[in-house]
Amino acid sequence: MTLPEQERKKGELISCGDDEWCKKVPKQFVFERTSKKFKKYGKYGYPTDVATGAYIQHALKEKDVEVDFILPSEITKARLASNDLNFLMIYDILEAFHTDKTDAKTVYNNLKKCLLGAQNVYPPREYQEFVYSKINYYNYLKEKNVSIIPTFTMTSEEYHKLGHEASMKKVLAFWDEEKLGQVICKPVYGQEAKDVEFFDPTPKDKGRMSKYFRKCQTKYPGLVMQKCVKGFGNSPDSPELRMYYMGQDYKYSVCAGKNCILKHPIGEGGDLPCPIKKLKTLTKKILNKLPPIVMPNGAKLPRLITRLDMGWRVEGKYHPFVNEVEFVPSLYSEYKPLRPEIDDYIAHCAKQMVKITKCYNASRKGSGKSSLRQVPTPMSRSRAATTIPKVFKSHTLKRKTAAR
Repeated sequence: MTLPEQERKKGELISCGDDEWCKKVPKQFVFERTSKKFKKYGKYGYPTDVATGAYIQHALKEKDVEVDFILPSEITKARLASNDLNFLMIYDILEAFHTDKTDAKTVYNNLKKCLLGAQNVYPPREYQEFVYSKINYYNYLKEKNVSIIPTFTMTSEEYHKLGHEASMKKVLAFWDEEKLGQVICKPVYGQEAKDVEFFDPTPKDKGRMSKYFRKCQTKYPGLVMQKCVKGFGNSPDSPELRMYYMGQDYKYSVCAGKNCILKHPIGEGGDLPCPIKKLKTLTKKILNKLPPIVMPNGAKLPRLITRLDMGWRVEGKYHPFVNEVEFVPSLYSEYKPLRPEIDDYIAHCAKQMVKITKCYNASRKGSGKSSLRQVPTPMSRSRAATTIPKVFKSHTLKRKTAAR
């Protein structure tokens, strides 16, 4: 699970509800809001990954299900192996990379080491890498005839193999041949607009881009250059709609405009003019074109969270395109007009996690493997010996074994 304090800073706490399960959220994860901007949503809140785990434990109340909240500092290979299935929800490799402030990136490197060896992490490493790399999914979407903005990609490996001068020659040739005009450059593994830059088609900016590539190709696994859509994401002329799916089901959409002013579609009770029916039909087709979730043991599992960030207007005309794909997205959980939809999203997420874990356990039994390796793990409490299956969150589902 993510660091709760980070979620408070980002404005991603869900307000404490009146339902019985809400009252049973562990007190150490309930935080007082300190920002005046978010205090209007209630004095106290908790992260959405915590809310999902609490819902599994105290609302679903399935006898064979239990949740393990794993904080970043508690992640070990043994802890992961002790669970049936470990879910990445908010905290993942990218979150660790950007939030670990230690000089040696100790927490990030530990997480990376633990995840690389784990066979029971959802989604599996292959799918994680697909979404982490804009290069991977932009090229994949192009192959699947999914509309994206004109895009050039280059991995750091390709950059270093070609050398700086040859790399820049290739970049500038694409820019000129495609007549892109102003472009935007984004790093692979980038998060929250870090190291995102805009460049005009002028000698001065092309020189500035050369310096940018030299810096970022040593810092990130690669870079993406795209045609800049005027005002995209920051103006009524070209909004960006973040569309949320749980499994195969569409749930809700949010537009985060300039100064993070949030809106949602008129067709869903909001005040944002947008062709939501068309976009829902389109994104359902795109979702079905994404790679399946296949675990290391070959089990094909249902999807959990997918967010497709869509543009639909270019130069005043309807031209839908995928801007980004996410599997551990921000939910805009403090956007009060959508509180019922976000509550439903969390409940659906909890049920889907249980469903996915049961599918995974069934696949392990079918392959002749035991559903749980008996590995002692550090826990704050002990558990009596039993053979009842159990679910874990923060990222896990698990079968109960001997006390740990």
